[in-house]
Amino acid sequence: MLKTDSPRPLDYWLLWLVAIAALALNLYLINTLLQVRAQAGVAAAQAAAAVGEIREAEINYTFEVNQVIPVNVSVPISRTITIPISNTVPISTIVSIPLEIPGFGTRTITLPIRAELPIRLQQTIPVSLTVPINAKVPVNLEVPISIAVVDTPFGPQLSEGEAVLNALAAELGAVEP
Repeated sequence: MLKTDSPRPLDYWLLWLVAIAALALNLYLINTLLQVRAQAGVAAAQAAAAVGEIREAEINYTFEVNQVIPVNVSVPISRTITIPISNTVPISTIVSIPLEIPGFGTRTITLPIRAELPIRLQQTIPVSLTVPINAKVPVNLEVPISIAVVDTPFGPQLSEGEAVLNALAAELGAVEP
């Protein structure tokens, strides 16, 4: 038979104390790990939101061009030009004509001539030449550049990353799936 009125040994109580301390420590550790898991879920949700903002962002830059561009070209020109000529030329002169009259000899006749001669022409002139152009053209301008991140090759990768982070946040219980 067992005696029930004898006191329990000290190692028995120490064993119970260690068991209860281990249980309390395990409960504390489980609670801490659950809190860490919840914080990791919140962090994953925040990271997904940040990736979404980056994916929707735009890159804006103003590209300044301040250079002198040398231009050295030869421009061939080959055309036919029609030039209309419309003018009146006045004629005022005296003409001496030697006239031989049989039986009388040679006589000189003086004739005054006064007239206006109208000139109406269309003259075509072929032009074929090469014009050399040697110049330095200063270029000074600002070119605004705006690139949507979603339209770059990073857009699909950022979408995939955001989806993975959202799935992780849902798995860790930070957001509803």
